[in-house]
Amino acid sequence: MLPPILAKIPLRLLRPQATQQLRSLSYTMATNKSVVTQPTWYSPAKSTDEPVLRVYNSLTRSKDVFVPTNGRRVDWYNCGPTVYDSSHMGHARNYLTQDIVRRILRDYFSYDVNFVMNVTDIDDKIILRARESYLLDQAISSNPALSPELVSDVEAAFTKYLAKPLKSLTTPLEHPPNATSFEILDLLLQKDQSEAQWAKEAREREEKFGMYLASLSKARDAYNVAQQKVGKPEGEGQAVKDLVEGATDVLGPYLGEKLGHTITDPIAVCRRLASYWENAFFTDMARLRVLPPDTITRVSEYVPEIVSFVQRIIDNGFAYEGDGSIWFDVDKFEGAEGDGFRHEYAKLQPSSKGNKKLLDEGEGALTGSQGKRRPADFALWKAKSKPGEPAWPSPWGEGRPGWHIECSVMASAILGSGMDIHSGGVDLMFPHHDNELAQAEAYHGCKQWVNYFLHTGHLHIEGLKMSKSLKNFITIDEALQTYSARQLRLAFMLQIWNAKLDFKKDLIVDTKAKEETFDNFFTNVKARMTDAAARGPNEDGKHHYEEAEKSLMANFHKAQNDFRAALCDSFNTPAAIQTLLDLVSAVNLYFASRGREYNIAPVVTIAQWITRMLRMFGLGEGDVTSGQIGWGKEGDEVSGGDFEGKLDPYLRAMASFRDDIRRLAIEGATPGEILKLCDKFRDQDLANLGIQLDDGQSATGGALYKLVDPSILIRAREEKERAAAEKAEKKKAAEAKRIAQLEKGRVPPQEMFRPPNVAEGTYSAWDEQGLPTKDGEGQDLSKSLQKKVAKEWKVQEKAHGAWLAWQKEQEGK
Repeated sequence: MLPPILAKIPLRLLRPQATQQLRSLSYTMATNKSVVTQPTWYSPAKSTDEPVLRVYNSLTRSKDVFVPTNGRRVDWYNCGPTVYDSSHMGHARNYLTQDIVRRILRDYFSYDVNFVMNVTDIDDKIILRARESYLLDQAISSNPALSPELVSDVEAAFTKYLAKPLKSLTTPLEHPPNATSFEILDLLLQKDQSEAQWAKEAREREEKFGMYLASLSKARDAYNVAQQKVGKPEGEGQAVKDLVEGATDVLGPYLGEKLGHTITDPIAVCRRLASYWENAFFTDMARLRVLPPDTITRVSEYVPEIVSFVQRIIDNGFAYEGDGSIWFDVDKFEGAEGDGFRHEYAKLQPSSKGNKKLLDEGEGALTGSQGKRRPADFALWKAKSKPGEPAWPSPWGEGRPGWHIECSVMASAILGSGMDIHSGGVDLMFPHHDNELAQAEAYHGCKQWVNYFLHTGHLHIEGLKMSKSLKNFITIDEALQTYSARQLRLAFMLQIWNAKLDFKKDLIVDTKAKEETFDNFFTNVKARMTDAAARGPNEDGKHHYEEAEKSLMANFHKAQNDFRAALCDSFNTPAAIQTLLDLVSAVNLYFASRGREYNIAPVVTIAQWITRMLRMFGLGEGDVTSGQIGWGKEGDEVSGGDFEGKLDPYLRAMASFRDDIRRLAIEGATPGEILKLCDKFRDQDLANLGIQLDDGQSATGGALYKLVDPSILIRAREEKERAAAEKAEKKKAAEAKRIAQLEKGRVPPQEMFRPPNVAEGTYSAWDEQGLPTKDGEGQDLSKSLQKKVAKEWKVQEKAHGAWLAWQKEQEGK
């Protein structure tokens, strides 16, 4: 302890240097009477700054430093699907991309991500599709056979639907005054196919023009077939279904308008359709290895909360009632005074304010404008307009929520008056997300409800934008029949998440090449690990950590820094993947430079890190376990399942091979026969089991084995066999061609101009070599003809010599 006089001095009054000296003195006196001082410790200084995570924020159109408001917790709300049809590749791009970002935040940056996603199960599209599906099913079930009434309905529906493409034409289509709707369609199709410029302008004016023609053509074909079957035995059962399904696109809307009011429980009808497609959506997401949300909200389960939310917006002065609907007052909100701020409308896309086309699309096909004061105002609550539409009670009468209010309410119910991240597709930016922000900020009285808005880019297929409404989409199920979930995820990662992605052939080729690079790397590393283990520990007294190993580890540490910098740069996955590939190349170069004298330890460290990073992205399968290398495989743990059953095919192959070797040895087989059997064991039996043997590649000079996907080895073997067969076929054809050429020399040159080798009477005299001197009429041959036959004689002499040599060769065989 300090001397009494020094102990009385408050340390806060001393300079830092004096404080440190006093503490050292205290320690010296307390420990020992001899002079022992604690060495000075120097606070380290950073030699390299750590990159800071920045996120591209649609609210600022720039990359902003990411600052969660609740410590390590990240509150994230994601706009989920509107469930009325199959999930498609556009959904895959959106939800896979958000899953990748979510995994990066959770598993790389170690944030506690609270991920909330909604399911829109009340929407104009759902109401229309559910109503039409219900009535189409009714049409099938209520008509045991084709009836004139049903066929008439299809014709009427066809005529009504035909107005859609006709309305989009710049000039009316010329046709005879008494032309039927089907004849008018034929004229449309002829013009569309014969006049390219006309067809282009029609599609520019109405992007659904091509879809309209396709739907009409399909309906016409179904109608024509049905016409022939009405009143006949073949017009029963399946014929009804064929007509209704063939004419679905035109008949559905027609029946909806004609019979929609007859539906007694529209809420149940909508719920049935939405539930079916919601289950299909989450099944597709599971197949894509997308993590499930922490919380799922459904609009149909939050109607009371929506009513209360709307009432408070009215109370705050930002909404009004009109003909039973509640409208958000954009003019009142824009510029309204808050607590030290002014409200702003269209924060995300201010340039789209007043865009009538986008505003109308945001309201939905069933929403009218009754009671709306200004075009920019949008519906918070929609009054029930027709019988057969689903409706819920409210202070303003029966109705249903507007589309935009749904997310504002559900996100607020779970996350409160603000959140860190809100995400969705770029097509939702305006008006949906801008309206959502306005509603929430009007309700909470806050200046910023969302801190970071993330919008994933559009997906195009070979340059064309996908769209459900245009019916030019590829479903996720269809995509997974061609590509694996890993290939789709990796393909999306090769483009910046918020940029447009063109899913085309070149991208797939590049994706598969990169996947194969990682495949080969993992296979090679695991084979080298096995080989190193077989060698046993080094006993030569050397550390085997030379310049090559130091250089490799330097590459590794640089890659780790570059990888972090890439992900801090707004989740730049293309750069991150390239960093991993560059590191793979560095390991391959290391193996090539060291030959059999490689040190496996640094390689294992690198391979395990690459494994963890790829699995962090969701590219691997199974749990990430320390020490694993490779993609992994769901349920491939040896500790589980039937161990003997897993070993059985390997043991059978080994036992069979031993039996064959013993048989050959007993029969006195030649070394060549034994080697042939060894090759068969390598190329057939082991390849079928996923084992690749590389002869002479191990450190001891023996075979190096690698575990590879059997389908890859089988495919490689089949390609090799196919190449060998093609080579053999070409060789056979070449040999046949050679023999045919040799056969031309069978006739000696002395006989080539005599019958039967030429027609009788062609020549009448020959010299001693067999060259003709006179023609068939006894006239001397012209000089030019003499030269010609002499030249041919010389060619035949050479050919005959080759033929004689070949005959001698054949006799020797």
